[in-house]
Amino acid sequence: MKKLILLTLTALIMAGCKVSVETNPKANYHVILLDSCEYVYNVYGLAHKGNCRFCEERDSIKWEKRRKELEELVIKLKEK
Repeated sequence: MKKLILLTLTALIMAGCKVSVETNPKANYHVILLDSCEYVYNVYGLAHKGNCRFCEERDSIKWEKRRKELEELVIKLKEK
Protein backbone atom coordinates (compact mmCIF):
# COMPACT_ATOMS: atom_id res chain seq x y z
CA MET A 1 0.00 0.00 0.00
CA LYS A 2 2.87 2.38 0.82
CA LYS A 3 4.44 1.74 -2.57
CA LEU A 4 1.14 2.48 -4.30
CA ILE A 5 0.82 5.81 -2.47
CA LEU A 6 4.43 6.69 -3.29
CA LEU A 7 3.91 5.78 -6.95
CA THR A 8 0.73 7.85 -7.12
CA LEU A 9 2.41 10.89 -5.54
CA THR A 10 5.38 10.58 -7.90
CA ALA A 11 3.06 10.36 -10.91
CA LEU A 12 1.16 13.47 -9.78
CA ILE A 13 4.36 15.43 -9.25
CA MET A 14 5.73 14.40 -12.64
CA ALA A 15 2.42 15.22 -14.35
CA GLY A 16 2.71 18.80 -13.11
CA CYS A 17 6.24 19.19 -14.50
CA LYS A 18 7.09 20.26 -18.01
CA VAL A 19 9.32 17.59 -19.59
CA SER A 20 11.30 17.82 -22.83
CA VAL A 21 13.88 15.33 -24.11
CA GLU A 22 16.80 16.09 -26.45
CA THR A 23 18.57 13.11 -27.94
CA ASN A 24 22.03 12.92 -29.45
CA PRO A 25 22.49 9.84 -31.69
CA LYS A 26 26.29 9.92 -31.28
CA ALA A 27 26.22 9.97 -27.48
CA ASN A 28 24.99 7.45 -24.94
CA TYR A 29 22.84 9.93 -23.04
CA HIS A 30 19.76 12.13 -23.33
CA VAL A 31 19.35 15.68 -22.03
CA ILE A 32 16.01 16.05 -20.29
CA LEU A 33 14.51 19.47 -19.60
CA LEU A 34 12.52 18.97 -16.41
CA ASP A 35 10.86 21.88 -14.64
CA SER A 36 13.22 24.48 -16.17
CA CYS A 37 16.41 22.61 -15.31
CA GLU A 38 18.57 20.34 -17.46
CA TYR A 39 19.27 16.73 -16.47
CA VAL A 40 21.38 14.05 -18.15
CA TYR A 41 19.86 10.59 -18.44
CA ASN A 42 21.93 7.52 -19.25
CA VAL A 43 22.10 3.87 -18.20
CA TYR A 44 23.19 4.93 -14.69
CA GLY A 45 20.16 7.13 -14.07
CA LEU A 46 19.24 10.80 -13.93
CA ALA A 47 21.69 13.51 -12.83
CA HIS A 48 21.65 17.30 -12.85
CA LYS A 49 23.70 18.70 -15.69
CA GLY A 50 26.65 20.62 -14.28
CA ASN A 51 26.46 23.45 -16.81
CA CYS A 52 22.69 23.91 -16.89
CA ARG A 53 21.94 27.16 -18.74
CA PHE A 54 18.89 27.90 -16.60
CA CYS A 55 20.81 27.59 -13.33
CA GLU A 56 23.54 29.85 -14.71
CA GLU A 57 20.93 32.52 -15.52
CA ARG A 58 19.35 32.26 -12.05
CA ASP A 59 22.77 32.36 -10.37
CA SER A 60 23.89 35.39 -12.36
CA ILE A 61 20.72 37.27 -11.42
CA LYS A 62 21.16 36.26 -7.77
CA TRP A 63 24.83 37.35 -7.69
CA GLU A 64 24.06 40.64 -9.44
CA LYS A 65 21.42 41.39 -6.81
CA ARG A 66 23.85 40.43 -4.04
CA ARG A 67 26.58 42.65 -5.51
CA LYS A 68 24.20 45.63 -5.54
CA GLU A 69 23.23 44.98 -1.91
CA LEU A 70 26.90 44.92 -0.91
CA GLU A 71 27.61 48.15 -2.78
CA GLU A 72 24.70 49.84 -0.97
CA LEU A 73 26.03 48.56 2.35
CA VAL A 74 29.50 49.92 1.62
CA ILE A 75 28.03 53.34 0.75
CA LYS A 76 26.03 53.38 4.00
CA LEU A 77 29.07 52.39 6.04
CA LYS A 78 31.21 55.11 4.43
CA GLU A 79 28.59 57.72 5.30
CA LYS A 80 28.88 56.92 9.04
